[in-house]
Amino acid sequence: MNASPASMKTSSGQAEEETAPTILLVEDETDVREVTRAVLEHAGYRVLESNGPEEALRLGSDHRGHIGLLLSDVVMPGMNGAELALRLQSLQPGLVTVFMSGYADHDVLRKVMHGGMTNYIQKPFTIDVLLSRVAAALRTRPKASETALLSSLSAR
Repeated sequence: MNASPASMKTSSGQAEEETAPTILLVEDETDVREVTRAVLEHAGYRVLESNGPEEALRLGSDHRGHIGLLLSDVVMPGMNGAELALRLQSLQPGLVTVFMSGYADHDVLRKVMHGGMTNYIQKPFTIDVLLSRVAAALRTRPKASETALLSSLSAR
């Protein structure tokens, strides 16, 4: 497994402490949320945990530091993941989103996938899939086309 995000080696071989990326985890299923949080924390990430969109918006607004990644369910009561991501991007510029869902045929998910967003994890997922998708997403920056897609999905 790769080094945790909190410790990296410099070219001289000495460990250099970096600030671990903060992930905002939004999942309404308690068991899935707790296991996902534990895996991410064990890998060295800082995790803000939310059981739904309203709490996630409050956390995104109240958090004093930068949130690097939103890991969100697509289908949730009150607001879909795309709308949540768009609203959080206005609070946390540069926020990257990874969607997860167990509903392969849901309308919003189909539009996310057909719109070219590749930061998606199908539930149930393995630890390796979770950590590799999160790491890959953190190495990228959100594209303007993704923001436009999120805007069109949140209008529903």
